[in-house]
Amino acid sequence: MTISDMRQRSGRRRALAVRGGAPTDEGVTLVEVVLSIALLGIVVVPLLLAVSASIRSSNVSESAAQVETLLVNAVDRVNRAPRNDFQCDVSSPIVAAVETVGWPTSSATVVQEYLDEPTGNWLSGTGNLACPDSTGFYNGIVQRITITITSPDERVSRTLQVVRGDI
Repeated sequence: MTISDMRQRSGRRRALAVRGGAPTDEGVTLVEVVLSIALLGIVVVPLLLAVSASIRSSNVSESAAQVETLLVNAVDRVNRAPRNDFQCDVSSPIVAAVETVGWPTSSATVVQEYLDEPTGNWLSGTGNLACPDSTGFYNGIVQRITITITSPDERVSRTLQVVRGDI
């Protein structure tokens, strides 16, 4: 191959590159690869963080919905419970509401109080009962039951009070 042949070939390559033919340069440099990876990281990392936050928020919302459903169920059970069956202790229907979904009984806490009419204060009987120790249950007693339901992962907790009486 002569020098003039090499010049002709070189000229053809330049002409092809100018007219959109085969490129004369083959491959990419290390700088181009590093810049591409950096730009990709700048775009992808925030997207992954947003997706992760969305999943966490969805899980908390689902737990909150379950807790609120159980709380309404527990309050409904307390309101429907015959006063003869659960006169001073209404914790068993509340615990039953939590057990229906397989949650531990520790997910529900109950504070039971009765209204001491002479003083106007809410008091608890022995053992967190909603009746005075001296008289026990009597007609006309006003009871306040505070129900707190906490999700098993302890991220969501809701409280509701029920006041009941035969007035």
